[in-house]
Amino acid sequence: MPDMRDAMKKVGLGDSTCERKCERCGKTFLPKEPHHKVCYECFRKEAGASRGPRGNRPLLEFSPDYPHYFDAEGVLKPEFVTTEAKRIADALGQARPKMTMHQLRAFYQHVKRQEGALKNGRALGEVLIEIAKLKPFANERANKEKIPPDFELFISRNVATVNDEKTFLKGFVEHFQAVVAYCSGTLER
Repeated sequence: MPDMRDAMKKVGLGDSTCERKCERCGKTFLPKEPHHKVCYECFRKEAGASRGPRGNRPLLEFSPDYPHYFDAEGVLKPEFVTTEAKRIADALGQARPKMTMHQLRAFYQHVKRQEGALKNGRALGEVLIEIAKLKPFANERANKEKIPPDFELFISRNVATVNDEKTFLKGFVEHFQAVVAYCSGTLER
């Protein structure tokens, strides 16, 4: 690399005044932008330490019993279509990578198709298998940074709870529908 720098200097391009010492490790580096103060290696180390395993930390925190959809009488708790749904939508609106309505609708439409299939006589076991597929779909998209880890966590926790027709239709579908409705004001198209 020094030979390249010398050759550049001989033809009048670049000079050593552009080089800078890294504020973290002290190594000399050539910044890509004039305002860069740390070398690429230190920047990557710092970025990796402050972010989660895929580069982003979830903003959402769920209680250990989330989602426990129903009260003692077996009725859907109102917070699953109000405050909890809004809290999730707000977190998805701030999460990185950005959640888009397109990604959200892809998952929601899968759920709605299964709801329709169940109502049209498809066996519950087959529908539950289709709902279970949401977990690997969410994991794959989160690994590719197409959806935020918050949404993967939302899908994972809810799919794990769905084990019968009531938790699916009266719990997950209602809760997911409310989240989608609240997201219409917080997500990009």
